Amino acid sequence: MQTWPASQILLVDDASSDGTAAYVQHAYPQVTVLQNAGTGLAAARNTGVAAARFAWVAFIDDDDVWHPEKLAQQLAQANACATPDAVIWASQVATLNSHGGMPVPRATPRQFATWPACLLGSPIQPSSVLLSKNLLSRMGPFNEQIPEGAAYDYWIRCLSSGISIRYSTNPLLYYRQHHPQMTAAVRKLEHFLRIDALVAPHLARLAAAQADRIRLARWLHNLRSLMAHSGVRAALRYWNTSVPLPALRLGLGLRIIFYFLLDTLGCRSPHRIRHVLRQKAMRILIGADRSLPQTQDDISRHRSQGTLVD
Repeated sequence: MQTWPASQILLVDDASSDGTAAYVQHAYPQVTVLQNAGTGLAAARNTGVAAARFAWVAFIDDDDVWHPEKLAQQLAQANACATPDAVIWASQVATLNSHGGMPVPRATPRQFATWPACLLGSPIQPSSVLLSKNLLSRMGPFNEQIPEGAAYDYWIRCLSSGISIRYSTNPLLYYRQHHPQMTAAVRKLEHFLRIDALVAPHLARLAAAQADRIRLARWLHNLRSLMAHSGVRAALRYWNTSVPLPALRLGLGLRIIFYFLLDTLGCRSPHRIRHVLRQKAMRILIGADRSLPQTQDDISRHRSQGTLVD
């Protein structure tokens, strides 16, 4: 239950066969059930957005859990902003293990929360966001032609259009981690190849040198992940499938080397300094001068010091 009750609750049934839709209609008459005919997650989100009648929209997948203060805290942050329609209001995330136990806070991927840094990884978990209906109307629908990663594509489109991200101070989303999830070597390899294809058109918008650096950094990220979670064989398959030999002539220059070493160190560091190291690594790679998004506490502190303008 939310301390700020939702004005409208929409359940998009993507062709389920377990009787969930009928049960919800009977047990929760305040919930509007919409049918999606099995056309996928992007289409389900578009169906929900089209039916939404109020100023704010939040998504939640069926196995995720919101903190009771999720809507209240994000609406308070949005109402305190001069330009709330130009912001994606995202929360920090904690992981729920499917076998039980306490939620474990996840590192907030702030290093990916600007353009073009977002081309290296998704900065947001979809179930964590609060979006204005005006923003959704302006940016258009989720791309239903993308088989995997349509939400990530949407965040890229938003950030490249000048929209910013603000994170909550505390985790407001509990993301349920299933085991095994995305751990099979073949599945993980297919995932990386699909996301590479998703990112490619956005990379084409950048200057060649910057696009090459980000592309190479993506390959290194993916190889590192495959080596850690799927083994050498999967990493070699990805190398042979996705990394062209001319990439080696990009120079693996000092900027790439420093970026990758610092980012890897950040991944293995305690939570309290992880984001600092990974932000520094991103600035080395992208060459960005402006600060990356921080938590709401950081934003409030900067505002009180007169160093932040909404």
